[in-house]
Amino acid sequence: MTRQRPLGCLAAAAIVLVLGMPRLPAAAAAAEVVEVVIDQTYQFRKPSQVTYLEIEGFELPILELVEDMLLAAGKDVLYPGDPGEPDAVIVVSIRGRALGSTYLEPVKAYLYTGAQLDGDVKLETAGAPVAKANFVSEIQRQFRLSINLGYENPENAPFGQALELAGGLVDAVARVMAQTWGTEAVLPSLYEDEASIRASVAKLLGDIGDSAVTPDLIEVLLYDDAARPRWEAAWSLGRIGDEQAIPALIDALTDTSEDVRWFSSWSLRTLTGEEFGPDHDTWSAWWAERQGAVEG
Repeated sequence: MTRQRPLGCLAAAAIVLVLGMPRLPAAAAAAEVVEVVIDQTYQFRKPSQVTYLEIEGFELPILELVEDMLLAAGKDVLYPGDPGEPDAVIVVSIRGRALGSTYLEPVKAYLYTGAQLDGDVKLETAGAPVAKANFVSEIQRQFRLSINLGYENPENAPFGQALELAGGLVDAVARVMAQTWGTEAVLPSLYEDEASIRASVAKLLGDIGDSAVTPDLIEVLLYDDAARPRWEAAWSLGRIGDEQAIPALIDALTDTSEDVRWFSSWSLRTLTGEEFGPDHDTWSAWWAERQGAVEG
């Protein structure tokens, strides 16, 4: 579900440093037209062979993913060969490998049930240092005897699931955008259609640690349709350390997702030093008593 972003939250977001890295010059911050360059290759290895072969004609929707994040940030997008001069160039280099294993199903078979992605993202602007982030993602799907889902073919390896993992490509793109343009450039991606994008950005905001994004993360925690963005938001709120998140984290202790409840209780413990676990009623009573003492 696509949700409209409240204008008040965006206006309140401040430009911050990313993981201690210096802000780029004003020319970089003002870049509005961005050229996107994608370099992606995918390989596989046959059983009992050392040499890797290219998976011909296979690509992941990297261009669409980066385009969505840039457009959400209010940037115009150019592609190699398009007319016009870009203010910045974002280059995504990604290498993938289908990971195979031998299984008995009951006959012996070699199936590509795993996938690995690695690479880097560079954002180059005139007169400014290059913003760069690396990423590695790996997944191994459990083999099931009844259904092998075509894993005998390397192009059917779970590359798409590896692409969605936390700390992967989306995280790297968001990091270079935030370093160049500040957190307000990545905040709109909290409202993208893809849950993996929302989750990765929610995690990154916790890594950055700026309390200006607390209202946005609270909204994700309480209202996102998917569980992963909610628990990433819960975790980030604890790492940011802003006590205005406490009521929302208490509310989230009734979430249908066990992960959301666990990370909410972790963040409450981190923010308050109290040890009430995931007990919503105990936390609610404690908060009411605390608020009463403050008002009194």
